[in-house]
Amino acid sequence: MKEEQSSGGVLSQGVVSLLAYGVNFLASFVAIIGMIRIMGKEPYGVFALALQISAFTSMLADFGIGPVIMRRLAIMPQRAATIVLEASMLRLLLMLPAWLLTLGIGWLLEPGWTFFLMLNLMLCNMIVSSKLPVLRGTIEALYRSQSRMGIPTIAMAVDSIVLLGMVVLAPALFRDPVQAMLLYTISNVVGAVALAAGGWSLTKRISTEAARISWSGMKELLWSASPLALFLMLNALHVSIDTVYLKIFHGNGEVGVFNAALRFMAPLAVFPTIIAISASPYFARASAAAGSGQEDAVTRLFAQSVKTLLIGSVLLAGLGATNARELIGAPLKYAFEDAVLPLILLFIVFLPMSMNMFLVEVNNARGNIVTNSKAAAILAVVSVIAGIPLVFYYASIGAALSKLLATSLCLIFLLARSRAGIHLAMTPLVRKSAILLALLVSFRLLLDDFGLIISNGLAVAVVISGMFTQQIFSPEELRQWKEQISSMFGRRR
Repeated sequence: MKEEQSSGGVLSQGVVSLLAYGVNFLASFVAIIGMIRIMGKEPYGVFALALQISAFTSMLADFGIGPVIMRRLAIMPQRAATIVLEASMLRLLLMLPAWLLTLGIGWLLEPGWTFFLMLNLMLCNMIVSSKLPVLRGTIEALYRSQSRMGIPTIAMAVDSIVLLGMVVLAPALFRDPVQAMLLYTISNVVGAVALAAGGWSLTKRISTEAARISWSGMKELLWSASPLALFLMLNALHVSIDTVYLKIFHGNGEVGVFNAALRFMAPLAVFPTIIAISASPYFARASAAAGSGQEDAVTRLFAQSVKTLLIGSVLLAGLGATNARELIGAPLKYAFEDAVLPLILLFIVFLPMSMNMFLVEVNNARGNIVTNSKAAAILAVVSVIAGIPLVFYYASIGAALSKLLATSLCLIFLLARSRAGIHLAMTPLVRKSAILLALLVSFRLLLDDFGLIISNGLAVAVVISGMFTQQIFSPEELRQWKEQISSMFGRRR
């Protein structure tokens, strides 16, 4: 019964998070596309450069503390107040070197007071944004540890709705990159305040020990998180280095093209993240528990999570790649036609990337942080080395190819190193997923003359039928999904 409740909690939180994510995705997508339309290639290229620099340097302030405290909060909720306060204080101290590093890199790539001001505004997002989760990430880790991911995802949706409202009501303010950055920062404040208030209330409910902040506790946290900090810095380098190369070799216009394509694909990353972080508290508790029975429970949870991840990734990547021209055409007034092929490649990148994200979260929850650091080293080294010739000769297309090469090699490594104690044959699942992807792409393209709605609808129907025909989910897994969907509508077993 306890195991069923755990699985049920994972699924119900995943469903709630997906619903909130749907709202967040729609609002964020429309808002960002509106900003790109208003700005154009060059101004948006400057805006995107500031985002990517800050995304890289913010990892120094984040320092990988989130997964470490999530694991501790899941195992020791009675110490929640102390854990949250020590993590927040440590991240505040780490913000100073991160701030200086950001301004230094920015001055080298784009010297001038305008860009300097943009970077300072962007750095404020370290506190209030869910996209640069330095301090806000501490509260999100608290919710994750208690399997309540719905609330942070709802707060994220609030951020996107506020930003969309600003774009719709005051589009002229987004023509200037500095004003756009200011409004982008302000849009995160409402969600941050709501999440902090709820997090404080949750901390008081679950914490039974008085808060005792100590330098020794903060140092120990710093030491425990250091392997993950290395992972985050290396992964952030992988994410941002293509934009830096594009800036150096081709200028702000090409930065705008690639990051416009990236914006269409990047929100999909929430899907594997939701699955991973919904399951991670149970992986953490199982890794801390004794007994051979835990291996069977972990295997079942891993299997259902991976199967859901693969099916969802096939649908998202396949539909995205086959509709790339339509996605980037009309929304951007056909001003970014050269971003279509990079976007197709980035949707393909999403397939190995989604599995990488899931396996990294599983390793974090099980305490296998060193494995993640090695995986991130593969990402960074391949991106830094292969990115130079690829970006130099092929610009945005080369940047996408560099990401595909790096993520694919990383996935091979993670699959070989991340499944200790998990008895699940991955080869049949990968083969079945490849068949579903081929079916989706084939039907979507063959039926293209019948229009987008019919061709996409039939392609999705074929994938869903293929999922049952190939028996990807077991009867027990299907029963759990049915129960969770029924419970959402107030039905009981």
